[in-house]
Formats: sequence, structure tokens, C-alpha cells
Amino acid sequence: MRILFVGVFTEGSTNNSQRDCLRNLGHDVEEFPYRSISNFNIVLQEKTGYDIVLIAKGNGTSKYTMGKLKHNNKKIVYWFPDPATTFTMEMAEKAMLSDIAFFDKKSSLEKAKLGRYICEGYDESVDFVQNVKKEYDISFIGNVYGNRSTVLGRLNDVKIISSAYGLQHSIEVGKSRINLNICTDSCASDRVYKILAAGGFLLTDDWYGRELTGLVDGEDLVVYKDISDLQEKIIYYLNNEDLRNKISKSGMKNVKKLTRMEWANEVTK
Repeated sequence: MRILFVGVFTEGSTNNSQRDCLRNLGHDVEEFPYRSISNFNIVLQEKTGYDIVLIAKGNGTSKYTMGKLKHNNKKIVYWFPDPATTFTMEMAEKAMLSDIAFFDKKSSLEKAKLGRYICEGYDESVDFVQNVKKEYDISFIGNVYGNRSTVLGRLNDVKIISSAYGLQHSIEVGKSRINLNICTDSCASDRVYKILAAGGFLLTDDWYGRELTGLVDGEDLVVYKDISDLQEKIIYYLNNEDLRNKISKSGMKNVKKLTRMEWANEVTK
């Protein structure tokens, strides 16, 4: 199929691997990096003849533009991967004007009151087990702010890695005995799936909608309830390597249904 992908394609954007997965499925994908195009609505209104126009969030895309796209192309697919706190009336309008809308967060899906859930997942081309030695007892990959600062401030000897993309992310996961995740807005980012796919033992707070992923606490990952519980579980699992390995192997197996290729298959059905 001929696909126009309206998204962000700068370094680190998940739209890059999503584009690659669509191309690997044999689709002809044209990028439309709307944030870097002056008066992008005017340019976008002239796009015609696509089997699918895939819009990732599409901040600032006007109602008129959505109407033109729907008239001049076969199908409009809207993709919103963020928490409900950022799902504005503008986003809701785009979702309603599309032929189908997909959401990565259960809270956003419920707020929209339409569409379907689909997991953003991980990139199989970079998120896999790396043959590296363990260097850290516990690590956290990501930006530190808000509640994350509070949690990390109560822990000792956490290796904080503020930036790790592509293969480097899976390498850092492999170096750590425990990979800590701290959710924001009660939602999981794709880092959860990336850690599991790279064979990491994942210790995380829970998130709204985890049941939609099929990932089970105590089998594929471990959920902590509060700071005290987190501190206890760090000590327990550092002293139980066999159990850590058992859980990480199960997580790596069961996360395989949550790949970006599966995402690409779903949005093009």
C-alpha cells in the first residue's frame, strides 16, 4: 500500500522504527515531517491518492485539512501514543474525523470513547539480548523529574542513564541486574517493552491498563507498590539470581507479541 506517514522523524522518535516496520511489510511509505514544514496544513491539503494517511498525534492539523485528506485519500488512520492528560479537544477532533483511531494508553482510549488499543511495543532490530557483563546492581534509564526524583532519591547506588538510544539501550539493559522503571501519569512508556525484549529483569510500579499487554506481575516482571516495597524487593531479587533469571526469560518470551511489526500489521489492516 501507498502510505503517507504524518509524524516526527528526528533522532530518538519512535516514528522512525514504525516507518521502517511499515516498509519491511512491503508498503511504500512517504514521510511527512509536519513539525519542520512551514505552513504544513497547506502542503498537507494537497496530498492525494494514498491508500492510508497515518497521522501520529498531528498537533496543529486543522479540521479543514482532515476533511481534505479524507476526501482525497482512501483511509485516514489516527495514532495517539500518549497519556490522557495530553489528549486535548484538538486530538479528539482528529480521532473523530479519522476512519479509525488507535491508542497506546488505556486512559486515552477511555477518554476518547472511540477507537482501539494497540501497543506501541519495541523495535526488534535493536531491542534484543546483548552479550555484556553485569556492571550495575540496579539502573534507571530515562529523564529524572517529578516523582522519579523522589523515588530515586530514596535508593542507594542506582546507575542513572539519562540517554540511551538504539542498540545502546539494550546494551545498558544487559549491564544491569535490576532494571528499574518509574511510570509517569500512571502510564508505561515503550521502555518497559524494550527492557523485557533485551532480556532485562524489570522492576516497575504498576500502570493503568497493564492487563491489555498480557504481562503478569511475578511472572514476566515484578511490580512494587511503594518506596518501602521497592527497597525490600531490590534486596530480595539481588539475592535471588535464579528467580531473576526465570522472570526475565518469561518476560522476554511473552513480550514478543508486542513488537513494532505487530503495531504495523494492526494499523494497516
